[in-house]
Amino acid sequence: MSKPFLILALLVVAVLAWIATRPAAPKPFAADYQRALQVHPGSNTAIDVGLESFAAVYADLTHPDIADRVARLYADPVYFNDSLKTFQSRQPLVEYMKATGAMLDDSSVEIEQVLRDGSDVFVRWNMRFKSSALGREINSESIGMTHLRFDPEGRIVLHQDFWDSAAGLYRNLPVVGYALKKIDRNMAD
Repeated sequence: MSKPFLILALLVVAVLAWIATRPAAPKPFAADYQRALQVHPGSNTAIDVGLESFAAVYADLTHPDIADRVARLYADPVYFNDSLKTFQSRQPLVEYMKATGAMLDDSSVEIEQVLRDGSDVFVRWNMRFKSSALGREINSESIGMTHLRFDPEGRIVLHQDFWDSAAGLYRNLPVVGYALKKIDRNMAD
């Protein structure tokens, strides 16, 4: 291992260890999500159409026209939180998903189960993606659940993901993943 890389890795580990010992601040997305539940009541008239579109878009985020697909899938305004980013309008979400797709070599989301309660839809899924970082291939698999609400045309007005982004994403990154695994081992001792 080169000396600059070792220094960088130690610095990242030190910063993450310091962060891990600090009291956790309340996550602002919880209040945002509660507000979004009030603002976006959803409709149950086009859930099947919306679910079909959701499955098609997330089946392959690397598709060349992912931006157009995402723009058609989501209403504006929209509440979107994937545990990494939160958006209240469609265009920044479209740009985010386009950038995400461009970073991936391959991706898929398989829907395992769909539960409905009025206008609320809960989708349990399995996500896989391939990418690379610092010359290293990353193969990730994670599980999660998404709370969806649709408008009368079947476009998503509320999208809240529930998944462990640290396990599904960050642990697969070269320096950060090592640091997180080290913190996990230290906390288990």
